[in-house]
Amino acid sequence: MSWDSLLDRARRGEGPLKHARTWWRGALRFHLPLPRFVAGFLYAERGFRHRVFPLFLKALYREPLMRYRCHKVGDRLNLEGEIPLIIGGGLIELGHDVVIGRRNTWVVGLKESTGAELIVGDGAAINYAITISVMKSVRIGRGTLLASHVQIYDNPSHPLDPERRRRGEGVRLEEAHPVVIGDNVWVATGALILAGVEIGDNSVVAAGSVVTKSVPANTLVAGSPARVVRTLGPDATP
Repeated sequence: MSWDSLLDRARRGEGPLKHARTWWRGALRFHLPLPRFVAGFLYAERGFRHRVFPLFLKALYREPLMRYRCHKVGDRLNLEGEIPLIIGGGLIELGHDVVIGRRNTWVVGLKESTGAELIVGDGAAINYAITISVMKSVRIGRGTLLASHVQIYDNPSHPLDPERRRRGEGVRLEEAHPVVIGDNVWVATGALILAGVEIGDNSVVAAGSVVTKSVPANTLVAGSPARVVRTLGPDATP
């Protein structure tokens, strides 16, 4: 008799494991009566692991590795978790007070690249699970906020020509076009920014937008493809 058959019979209250459900429910209700001082010690240990230990890990391991990989890193780099997965040998420069979230993937320099660069300005925040693919240049301005799951590509990743894809060819350098994101821009969750796009200062890209064309300064864009919704001013509301 297979294990799956035994489990099926146990669910019906039959067979050699017919009492297994009762035993399992009893096990779920079991608790260990720890003395309060022991529970307090374990609680403090948990707090150390979740708060203090990551600080040591950042200072002694993660930040030195990040600074080694980058051409230039400013003061007060804030790594919220592990360093990004960085692929390629292109140039990376980070300004002062840059925040980098967890699970980032940065491809800086594809096979045909020469001089690929990723430049991040002072005070920029690159949130959780950001993907940046650079064949020529991606520049992110001062104070710009990239929300989680944003993707930025200065290249098409694969040739548009089906025959070239069938032959396994990569992207050619002339197919890549730099991306420039200005100062104080907010790119909301899940937005996709494609090659050749320039986003002006103080603009907002709505969540889930696919930006295929450049965006003027002080502008809200949304949609797929992204279109201008309205101009933003000092009294702009959501």
